[in-house]
Parts: sequence; structure tokens; C-alpha cells
Amino acid sequence: MATIVDGDKLIPYMRGMLVGYLIEREFSHDEAYKIADTVREVLGKQKTVSKEEIVELISGLIIKVHGTERPFGDLVFWQRRPSSISVERQKGVRPFSKEVLSHSIQASGLPPDQSYQLARRVETLLMDGRREGITHRELERIAARMLADHHGQAYAERYKVWRTWGDVDRPLMVLIGGASGVGKTTLAVGLANVLDIPRLVSTDDIRQVMRLMLSPELMPAIHASSYALGEMSAADSMDNDPVIAGFREQAKVVNVGVRAILDRAVEENTSVIIDGVHLLPDFIDIEAFKDSAFLVPIGLAVSDRRLYEDRFVKRQQAAPARSKHKYLSRLEEILKIQRHILDSCNAADIPVIDTAAVEDGVSTAVMVVAERLQEHAMIRKMLKAKEKKKIVPKKKGKKGK
Repeated sequence: MATIVDGDKLIPYMRGMLVGYLIEREFSHDEAYKIADTVREVLGKQKTVSKEEIVELISGLIIKVHGTERPFGDLVFWQRRPSSISVERQKGVRPFSKEVLSHSIQASGLPPDQSYQLARRVETLLMDGRREGITHRELERIAARMLADHHGQAYAERYKVWRTWGDVDRPLMVLIGGASGVGKTTLAVGLANVLDIPRLVSTDDIRQVMRLMLSPELMPAIHASSYALGEMSAADSMDNDPVIAGFREQAKVVNVGVRAILDRAVEENTSVIIDGVHLLPDFIDIEAFKDSAFLVPIGLAVSDRRLYEDRFVKRQQAAPARSKHKYLSRLEEILKIQRHILDSCNAADIPVIDTAAVEDGVSTAVMVVAERLQEHAMIRKMLKAKEKKKIVPKKKGKKGK
């Protein structure tokens, strides 16, 4: 058995130590065992091997097995690694957690599985560096750098935006609009989970409260579904279709309640996500919040009619009370409303996500929100300030007398 010479230390080569090291770095058991076994064969009856020689040997074998290099640390597999890493924050010290870091990385738009894999790589990097403590700022910089290296600069920039937003004393308000059945509530819940936004509101809930306060005789527009108002509405000046006229009348009333929710969020400095069919940009004064909040509207749609029909079938399976026939019998009206919402979004330069066409709607929405935040002057200013803090000029030594 060969002995590894590491400075003044003499460590016997043991396959199990190398196998465990490689498995922690995402090698399969068979891959790790093959490399460790080959190392033993190459060393043969050699009595000693230097640290540099064995590291070079293992590195070459890894490249030979995989064809290209992959992240595998410093290969000093015999040295003790820290059992835990402390992260120093403004509010105290916490143990490093892959799960917590992975959750924050998802705010870049990276899917959960890839975010967790990246968090593992960050942990491996810190362990290999024998780091027992790190500041949360440095941890953010490492995560951003690894995002850029493995997934591209755009992911890294979005991650930086979200970390910067956390330092701003201003609420984020996301408005998710779209016709019935496009997945607004599902997206809102997922987005709130990724971005840690505590408050979710649906315009259907706002309308329900208004129904209790205003009788059908006083306010008939809020006492029917958005797609069923055509029979009780005349054409308006913007559209000759009574379906759209009725829908707009209801949206106008409901958005009074939406405005109240937004004002309350600003007053309490609490972020909020509002979803609903009624969120037409015509009735929301986005400019009114430019100095007090980050307000990001998003439109949702399902462009494929067949897939749209399937949505209502699946929704009934998950929630039997929401009969598919109720929606499918009104599909033409729903599609009219969707076209009107899309036209309104396009006119107001609001991004639209086709939820049936994207693989991960939440990740896509995260990207959209991050890019809108990135355009904000305050965020850009803070990002530049952070970059400047990283560059610390060296102090010139005093000349001797």
C-alpha cells in the first residue's frame, strides 16, 4: 500500500476515502470505484507518492473516464473537511444550508432540481476550501459566479437583482392577469413560494366581498361570471361585442378593490401577488406606484384551443365542484375575453406567458419579474454600488524616513 506524502504528513492510500470523496461530487458509485481502483493499480508496489503526483494521477483518470473535465475539487481527499459552515448575516450567524441557498437560487429562474445541484457545488467548493465561516455577501458572490459559469450570465444577473431587491425598503407587487383557466392561481402560489411573498389575493375574492356589499339591483355587473355578462350588457365605445362590454364593466368595478389592496400594501410595506381575470391595464394606474413600490404586471394565456379545453377537464378532476361543462359551454366567450386581455397587454407593453407552451411557468415568471426589476433605476443604482464595493484599492505603504 502506497503512502501519500503531504508535507510532514504521511497518509496511507485507501480506496474508500477516494470513493467517498468522488461520490460527494456527483460521481456514481461505479465511476468512483473504477477511478479509485485504477489509482491503486497504477501505484502498484510503490511505497510513497507525493501529494502533487496523486492529484495529477486522479485528475488525469477523471478526464480519461469522462472525456472532459468536471468539477471535482482539489482532490486532496485525505484531508479533514469542516463538519459545518457558518454564514454570517446582519441579524446573526446561521449554519449553511443547501436547501436555503437552492431556494434563493431559484429566484434566478433556474428550475428547482438545477438550483439544488448548484447549491451542492457551492457547498463542495466551500468544503474543499476548508471554510468554516463565510459572510452572506461572499456567499451571494460565489453563487452568482457559479451561475454564470454553469448556466450563463443572464441567470447570474437575475440572481443579483433578487438579492439586491432584498435590501430595498420597498414592496414588490405582481399582478397576474388572464382569462379563466389559464393557470393564474397555480402560478401565483408557485411564484409566492419562490420569492417568499407572504400575501396572495385573487380578484374573484375581491368581487365576492363586493357582492356581499352591493346588491344585484345596485351593481349587476359583479353578480355574474366574467364570461356570462354578454346577455346583460350593451356594446361599449371600445368594442361592439357585448361580451367584452360586460367584462370591462365588471373589471372596472373590481379594480376599485384592487387599487385598495395595492394602496394597503404600500402603506404596510408588504409585498403582494394579485391574480385574476379583471386585471386589465386600462384600469390600473401603474405610474401611480413608480415611487413607492415595484409593480410588475404579467399576462397569461393558452393559445392552443385543444389544450385550453383539456385545462377545464383536468381542473374538474382536481376540483369536482368546478364543472368542466360550465366553462366549455362558454368557451367562445372565454376566448373572446382572452383575446381582449392579450390586446390590452400588448398595447401596454406587458409580457404574456403562454402557460401551455413553457415547461416551467414559475421559472419563466421569475425571469420576467427579475428583468422588469433590473430595468428599474433604483435597482440599477444599487447593483452598481455593490460592484464598486467589491473593488477595494490597495493602500500605498508609507515611505521610510
